[in-house]
Amino acid sequence: MDYQKLGVEILALSGGKQNVSKLTHCATRLRFEFNDSHAVQAEAIAKLPGVISVVDRGGQFQVVIGNDVQVTYRAILNEIGEMNSQRNAGNKQQKKGGIFTQIISVISTTFTPVIPAITGAGMIKALLAILKLTGLISADSTTYRLLDTISDAAFFFLPVLLAYGASIKFACNPILAMTIAGALLHPNLAQLLASGGPISFIGIPVRLADYAGSVLPIILTVWIMSYIERFAEKVSPSMITFFTKPMIVLLFTAPLALVVIGPFGIFLNDLVASGAAIIDGKASWLIPMLMGGLQPFLVITGTAWAMTPIATSQLTRNGFEMINGPGMLASNIAQGAATLCVAFKTKNKNLKQLASSAGFTALLGITEPSLYGVTLKLKKPLIAAMIGGGCAGIYAGLAGLVRYAFVSPGLAALPAFIGENPMNIVHALITCAI
Repeated sequence: MDYQKLGVEILALSGGKQNVSKLTHCATRLRFEFNDSHAVQAEAIAKLPGVISVVDRGGQFQVVIGNDVQVTYRAILNEIGEMNSQRNAGNKQQKKGGIFTQIISVISTTFTPVIPAITGAGMIKALLAILKLTGLISADSTTYRLLDTISDAAFFFLPVLLAYGASIKFACNPILAMTIAGALLHPNLAQLLASGGPISFIGIPVRLADYAGSVLPIILTVWIMSYIERFAEKVSPSMITFFTKPMIVLLFTAPLALVVIGPFGIFLNDLVASGAAIIDGKASWLIPMLMGGLQPFLVITGTAWAMTPIATSQLTRNGFEMINGPGMLASNIAQGAATLCVAFKTKNKNLKQLASSAGFTALLGITEPSLYGVTLKLKKPLIAAMIGGGCAGIYAGLAGLVRYAFVSPGLAALPAFIGENPMNIVHALITCAI
């Protein structure tokens, strides 16, 4: 399959390079935002050889390619150019969608560029867990501490990474956004926080917080910054805009982040986390059951990212999370098993080849090729996978299964379930078996 040629064909059927407002990709999908959605030939794109499916959800036009998505992405990027892929033309014909759709779009676009960093860091954490468990490395050794620091870096500086993704979504300067995130994490703030004394800015009381690993404060801050940046462009004389624009952006946005936006974001973050904790305390099986059974539906509707901010917040604060990982493990394994059963039973050679490849990939944690290429089309395997995922999710919740690292749950990522509780990995294996 020539995926570079496929990229050129997708771009042509999408209305050409001038119609692309934003372009990103995840593990299996191209994620477009267009200036004019009416110019996109969705049905023609879906029929292209190499395209598994087309999904128009969550404020994005998504083309499911599979594991070779990066080759296709680079081909399109070569055609439209690096800057063009991230510009925001602001065309009024672009579909906005409802408030929930816009929120999902913000989360998805913000987290997509960050996934490689937190996934890589998560796998290093999983590797450390194995090395520590087998006695190959001591937790007191400097080697362990250095590797632990490397694995923690992506989560500690998560606001900086998210600032980049948010700047793409809100079409503002990524370097200034990352600089403001750096201000929230500056050691001086930690020292002021540790001192315990009253803190004020031009007489306004400031409630400092620990923003390491936080999610909502920086997303809200970059959103506000996008408006301040446009204001700075209007009021800055062209002769000195190079100096005045960044000064105005930093001078207004950073104090707002520290005084208002940051504390409000932390409050919202804590509120949502407390709600999740209450649900987990009253009915520990509920969230994993819903995630295990309904994950395919969340993927289809483009809302699979909705719980990611809560999960990453739990990982940063507690060292583990129970929102996404347990239910997704159940769902991914069920999806892979159902797809491999299709490969085993079918006499259609093309379907057998597709199901064998997609089923194995799903067992490793990437389910889109399996979902769109096999189970969704055949329906009964999808229903079976959702029932199996829901049942396994119930067990995972009742057993208190948690995930210790941010990785796509599957057989390859089982080390992410090794942690302080030695039985956790056993519960993970039983969840997979169910």
